[in-house]
Amino acid sequence: MKLRILSENLKNSLNHLQKVIPSKPQIAVLSSILIKAKDNKVVLSATDLYLGVKTELMAEVEVEGELIINGELFRNLINSLMAGKIDIELQENSLVVSQGKTLSKLTCQRSDEFPEFPVLKEDSLTISLSSLEKIQSLVSFCASSDQTRPVLTSILFNFKKDGLEVVSTDGFRLSSLLFKDIVLEQERTVLIPAKALGELNRIAKQAEAELIDIFVSDELKQLLFKFAHVEMYVRLIEGDFPPYEKIIPPSFTVKIEFDSEEFLTELKRASIFSRDASNIVKFRVEQDKMLINSQSASLGEYSSEIDIDNKTKETGEIAFNVNYLVDFIVATKPELLEFSMNESLKPAMFRDKKTKDYFHIAMPFRVNS
Repeated sequence: MKLRILSENLKNSLNHLQKVIPSKPQIAVLSSILIKAKDNKVVLSATDLYLGVKTELMAEVEVEGELIINGELFRNLINSLMAGKIDIELQENSLVVSQGKTLSKLTCQRSDEFPEFPVLKEDSLTISLSSLEKIQSLVSFCASSDQTRPVLTSILFNFKKDGLEVVSTDGFRLSSLLFKDIVLEQERTVLIPAKALGELNRIAKQAEAELIDIFVSDELKQLLFKFAHVEMYVRLIEGDFPPYEKIIPPSFTVKIEFDSEEFLTELKRASIFSRDASNIVKFRVEQDKMLINSQSASLGEYSSEIDIDNKTKETGEIAFNVNYLVDFIVATKPELLEFSMNESLKPAMFRDKKTKDYFHIAMPFRVNS
């Protein structure tokens, strides 16, 4: 292998791979990057067996070849170099990287042991980067980080006749977003790791991709995302997603609207007094206002109220983990919130008035009177 390449381009491509390379891999080879040089192109690949990224960039290839090299070492070296051309050459068992007066020799290995990426040619569809960003901001924050329950760390892509429904839940809250313009020929559901979608969003923005092609393989339990010069392979999570439809109330007795920014300010204040009370804050809906209360035996008590537009003229009481509500508002950034509830221990719904086909479900908590 012998090639010349721009350091700026190589740095960008290595940045796509950085979070795919595990620091403590199950298999030693997974800490490596596969480098292939052919037809005046260089392809860099990395995988942790659950998520894999392959990126392609132009280079002046004098001698073709492929090898694997320690990913962290190679990335750190390339990031330390100046802008401009870099010469890379395989000499015996070392990869020689030179630029100007600097020369580095890195131990490398044959590429035989590097895992092969699957070939996916099944159902496909296209999604825009803007739609992906909406999923990331409106849905992903509800996914669990508890790896002992992998299904809850996923995001459900439910391909239905009326569009693509995207859902996530950690058992205490749920967000659902419907894209009516995204339809797959065959109805199906897939569970995509929330972490993988986050990486997809990050890399797609870096690559300035406008459209992303998605290939689905039920047989291989894999997804392939293709955009710009990047391919991302994702192993689907297997299991049964919670029957979320059953917890969504068909109707509500209380429905109110209020200013989101004012509500968030009050939530943050109330949270100060709820820290040793499991972060529980109580809410009481009256005819024209909502009372907010949090109290602690050791810290004290906080009470406030905000003006509301009570659509149903009904009243009610309910309590939530305040952190979940703050997460929702910070993630979605609504201007006017619609809140709907029934009894104090039944699921409640929040809607952002400006975002159609989206809702957020919050599970209430029991509190002593």
